[in-house]
Amino acid sequence: MRSALNDNSSPSATEVLDAAERLLDSVLRTDCETRVSALDLLTVDALMTRALEIACADPKLLEEFPEQAMRRIANAR
Repeated sequence: MRSALNDNSSPSATEVLDAAERLLDSVLRTDCETRVSALDLLTVDALMTRALEIACADPKLLEEFPEQAMRRIANAR
């Protein structure tokens, strides 16, 4: 996760979501059948979980962020 976040020790929910989306896009451009792809997909999952955790701590983000995050990931190609 640190690598995907460029060692940012205190990222915002949006920064974590951006990292998850970039990594998922990268995985989807490959054949997705290697062990590395599996580890990357687990990292995407962890990043998504962390983004939602951060958003839940911010009342301004709590209402819209989860739906926005799911839409962005669902639209990954």
